Amino acid sequence: MKRKIVFDLGNVLIDYNPSRIVKTVFSNPEEQALILKEVFQSEGWRRLDQGLITFEAHYQDLASRFPCYAERIDWLLKNWHKDQPSIPGMYDLIVDVKKAEYQLFLLSNANTRYYTFKMYKDIFKLFSGITFSSELHLLKPQKEIYDRFCQIHNLIPEECLFIDDKIENVQGARNAGWQAHQFVNADELNDFLENNLRMHLPQ
Repeated sequence: MKRKIVFDLGNVLIDYNPSRIVKTVFSNPEEQALILKEVFQSEGWRRLDQGLITFEAHYQDLASRFPCYAERIDWLLKNWHKDQPSIPGMYDLIVDVKKAEYQLFLLSNANTRYYTFKMYKDIFKLFSGITFSSELHLLKPQKEIYDRFCQIHNLIPEECLFIDDKIENVQGARNAGWQAHQFVNADELNDFLENNLRMHLPQ
């Protein structure tokens, strides 16, 4: 039986770097650093990814603490997803892996708003199953999220190969009995798959 390959989303399939869109709204470097931290690197954003609060609740908290930035924060929370281009080479690699008849899945620390963004539908349709952390109220690298993922998609941990850019998430998958590999770039991943799975991908 061929191994199931499970991909992370941010910085594996798409270039998640919210500092870019923050810089389109704030020109002052100190304001950029503050907003990036408070909006996207905060406990509030973490709770969004864990499905414990809504975007409206996150906005209301930020607006109450930074009323002078409320309008621009509102815009960021409605448009943050629009500056996340594909990681070079990854869409084609995913297509090639699927053609090689491997079953593909996606597991990401993210909120379910991604389901509503049309710009990601071409990527999502390539996967047999998708789970975002906010659906489970868990986060990688908690062992429970990998266990629940296998239960939901009827997978055997030992048959799962997980691809993630963060080493702590890679280790979390290994702790759950999965195989795992830290993502560097599409070329390195292509070589890894060919060398370790004897997968011959089109060049």
